[in-house]
Amino acid sequence: MVITLVLCRGEFVFAGDEKPYIVEEQGRSTWRVMFDKKKETPAGQWEYARETQNKGRLKKADRRMLYLVRRWPNSKEAPWAQRARADMLNARGKFKEAFREYQYLIDNYSSRMRDYDSVLESQFSIAVDIMKQRRMRWFFGGYRAPEYSVDYFEDVIRNGPQWMRAPEAQFLIGQSYQQAKDMELAISAYAVLGYRYPDSSFSEESAWQQILCLDTLRRDFPNSLDVLDRQLTSTTVFLTTYPKSKHKSDIIRLRNNLYEVKAKKAFDEAAFYAKVPKKPESAIIYYEQMMKEYPKSKLVPDAEKRIAELKEMMALPMTARVPVHKKPPPVSVEKVSENAEK
Repeated sequence: MVITLVLCRGEFVFAGDEKPYIVEEQGRSTWRVMFDKKKETPAGQWEYARETQNKGRLKKADRRMLYLVRRWPNSKEAPWAQRARADMLNARGKFKEAFREYQYLIDNYSSRMRDYDSVLESQFSIAVDIMKQRRMRWFFGGYRAPEYSVDYFEDVIRNGPQWMRAPEAQFLIGQSYQQAKDMELAISAYAVLGYRYPDSSFSEESAWQQILCLDTLRRDFPNSLDVLDRQLTSTTVFLTTYPKSKHKSDIIRLRNNLYEVKAKKAFDEAAFYAKVPKKPESAIIYYEQMMKEYPKSKLVPDAEKRIAELKEMMALPMTARVPVHKKPPPVSVEKVSENAEK
């Protein structure tokens, strides 16, 4: 037998006396369990903590589970203890802390944990509770801040992008922004749902909610042509994608209203030139263009009358011309039905 000397960190080691290398399963401890009774093995600690949990002493059981996770993070009992901790926090109403512990479980033990879908279900339920929660109830009944739930729903989707309730989570992100009156972010969230989950049962409703959000923006910014065009485009896409939708009649009525709104804008542009005595030809061109683009508008008869008046004025000498500036009748624009909006 040949004995080999190996110099290692300034010490002589006989190769024949080497011991197998062992990774010791241990993590950092915490002061909360410093004075608590501890077991020598993860299995023993698990049984000890479970016994405490079964007695209903959830706070103390949580500390003992936490000791197991930190002392033996690589043991087979660690994922069980981490799941138990999250469930107990959830049962105690510590929703944000429970969500965080579920996330820790997914981040560190996703390949070793059991019943992944139930963890996602718990996270989803917490996100919904946060969305509906009323804050500062003691102050005039409190207020809601549904947008606070967005980060939680996004975590749920990241944890399970193909989970059966992922489309619903994305839809609730849009709802949260919509309830918070942030229409642009709501529209973006609904658009993401249609792109990621086009076959979902929530895709049609998300497309309809986009139209309602754009309708709100149009009422807030009545002079914005961009919002008007976006709403028209969204209604066109909706009717093409969902021709048998229950919202079809509301969409058609809305499109008819938008048609009149655009016709009114073109009419007003022509009326502007009609006020200038030296620009009757320009006014006639704009009126004719309006009639060509919107032949079914209720304003077509008024446009024809204005053109006749302008032509009569053009036959007069320049000094005798009086600008035509009669106001057109108001255009009746119907709102989307209240029942449909709900």
